[in-house]
Amino acid sequence: MKTLHPEITEITVTRPDGDRVRILQVSALVDSQRLQAELVTPLVQTSAPTLALLACASRVTAHDNAENRLLDGCALVFSAQGVFALQLRSVPLRSVQEPTTERAVFGPKDAFVEALEMNVAMIRSHVKDPRIIARRLTLGTEAPTEVAVLFKEGSADPEELDMLLSRLERHRPPRVGFVSSLMRPLFGPLWAPFLPADFTERPYRAADYIFRGRFVILVDGSPWAMLLPVPFVEIFIDESEYLQATATRYFVRTLRFLAFLLALLGPGLYVAVLTVNTTVMPGLLAIAVASNRQTLAFPILTETILMLVVLDIMAEATTAMKGVLGPAISIVGSLIVGQAAVRANLASNLGVIMLALTALATFVTPRFTLTYTTRVWKYVALLLGGMLGLVGWTAAVLWMMIMLSSQRELGVPHLAPLAPLMPSAWGSTSAQQAPGLPSVPPYVRRGQVRRR
Repeated sequence: MKTLHPEITEITVTRPDGDRVRILQVSALVDSQRLQAELVTPLVQTSAPTLALLACASRVTAHDNAENRLLDGCALVFSAQGVFALQLRSVPLRSVQEPTTERAVFGPKDAFVEALEMNVAMIRSHVKDPRIIARRLTLGTEAPTEVAVLFKEGSADPEELDMLLSRLERHRPPRVGFVSSLMRPLFGPLWAPFLPADFTERPYRAADYIFRGRFVILVDGSPWAMLLPVPFVEIFIDESEYLQATATRYFVRTLRFLAFLLALLGPGLYVAVLTVNTTVMPGLLAIAVASNRQTLAFPILTETILMLVVLDIMAEATTAMKGVLGPAISIVGSLIVGQAAVRANLASNLGVIMLALTALATFVTPRFTLTYTTRVWKYVALLLGGMLGLVGWTAAVLWMMIMLSSQRELGVPHLAPLAPLMPSAWGSTSAQQAPGLPSVPPYVRRGQVRRR
C-alpha cells in the first residue's frame, strides 16, 4: 500500500496469473469493506479476466474524468485492459426524517435528505408514473455538482423546459452550493418583491408539482427542492385544506390573504393615519390616541420603525436558536421587552397591539419564504406612509402591484390568472390531476401565456 496524497491511497494487487493491478481511491469516500469484498478479493482469488470482474464499472478515458470519479467516491482500477471506475461510495447520510420547517399535519411525513439519488427515489415513490423524467446536469467548473431537473413528459411545456435547461447550461459557477444558488442564473437580479420560485423539503409536494406540469430542481447535497413556476395565487394554498369542506377551505385562504395584507401594509397604514391623515379617525379614537401618547419620547414613525426592527431581530433569534431556547427568546421579547418599553414611555399601548398583530400575521402563511418578503417590504409602505400619509401609502401599494404584475417565471405571469385576467381558468380541472389537489390552470399546463 502506497500513499500518494493525504486523501488518496494506492493498492497494488498481484493476480494468480502474475498480472499486477493498481487501485486508487480516496479513503474518506470509499467504503473499505465494499472495496475488499467487491474488488480486492475477486482480483486475488480468481484468474478471470479483469474486464469480466469489472462488469459494473465504467471506462475512464480522460485525466479530468478520473479526478472527478475519485471525488465522486469511485475506485480507479488500472489494468492491462484500461482504466476503470467502480462506484464504492461511502458517505454518511442522514436518515429520512419528518420535515422541520414544513410541518405536515396530514399526509406523508418524509423529508428530503442530502443525497440526490435518494431524493429522486422519494419523489418517484409518491408518483409512480413512467413519464416523469429526471434530466441530469453537471454544474461547477472547479467542484462539479450533479443537478437534476424533474418534469412530466407530455404535461410540462416544452418551451419552458428549453428555457430552463438553457439557462442552467449557460451557468458556469466554480461550485454549486445550496439549491437557492441557482436563482440568479435562472431569473437574474432578484429585485422583485416576491421570489419567482418556491422551495420545499417535502417529496410529496414536489411530486405534486411535477404531476401538474411544473418543474422541480434538485441539487446533490441540498435537502431542499426548488419548485417553479409558482403563481401568486398558489402561495396561500396548503394540501391539508382539501380535508375540509369547500366553504372552510376558502375561508382559510381568505384569512391567510388578509393576514398577509395586514403584515405587509398594516404598519404603513397605521403610521399614515396617526401621523398625516389624522382627520380620518373618529373623534373618540383620536382623543384616546392623543391622551395615550402625551408622555412618549418618540414620534409615531420613529417608534414604529424601532419596534418593527426589534420584532425582526427577535424573529431571527427565534429562527436561529433551536430547541427550548427559541420559545424562551420569544417569551422574553414579547413579555419583558414589550412591557418595559411601555413603562419606560418608549412605546404606546396601541403600538404594542399593532406590533403583536403584525407579528402574528407575518407567520400565518404556509410558505416560510413569504415571511421574509413581508418583513422587508413592509418598510416601504411604512416610510412612504409616514412621510406622505395615505397618498404615499397608496403609492407604495400601486408600486408593489406594478412589480407583481410585471414579474414572470419562465414566461408565465406571476399574477396569472388575475393579470392577465382569465376567469375561465379559475375553475379549470385537468384529467391528469390527482383527486383532491388544486386545479391546474391551462395557462400553466399548455403554456398559453407566453413572454411578450
